[in-house]
Amino acid sequence: MQELKFPPIPPGTKRLKTLIIRMVFFIMGRGLQSASMHDPDVKRELASIPEGFRIQMRVSPCGAAMTLLKSDAGLRYLGGGPEDAELTISFKNTESAFMVLTAQIGTPQGFAEHRISVAGILAYAMVFTRCVNILMGHLFPSFINRRIMKRLPPMPLRKQWVRIKIYALGVPFGK
Repeated sequence: MQELKFPPIPPGTKRLKTLIIRMVFFIMGRGLQSASMHDPDVKRELASIPEGFRIQMRVSPCGAAMTLLKSDAGLRYLGGGPEDAELTISFKNTESAFMVLTAQIGTPQGFAEHRISVAGILAYAMVFTRCVNILMGHLFPSFINRRIMKRLPPMPLRKQWVRIKIYALGVPFGK
């Protein structure tokens, strides 16, 4: 009997989800850069991280990444290049990154379900995670934040002003 030979079928690439992940990384990177300049809570959290420290978030199979550098002014968004980083937070796959970054599940749930792994100093990873949660409190409305956070951060008038600065200056211009 003749053996049939079929060409290998490559797996799908999930182009739309990868594009959305890249956009969220851009918005998150610019938002963290702005929040580190304007939000006193983020400034206080980042005070323990040394200058010149690089933090990278990446998605393993699709290659989307976001790199941040801690400087004297706060965090600086460097883009998505393959940088050497002292702290790397990796999503296991595109599906996991999409769920966490689009606020379908929270960051703590992503860590608990082993969707996210950390390589580097765990204390700095916790600091960075708290900064990301503060940023999510600014970027997302409260009905979304209730689903992904255990406790909503208070939003007095001063915080609302910081939120406006992040939306108006931070995301479009990185200021």
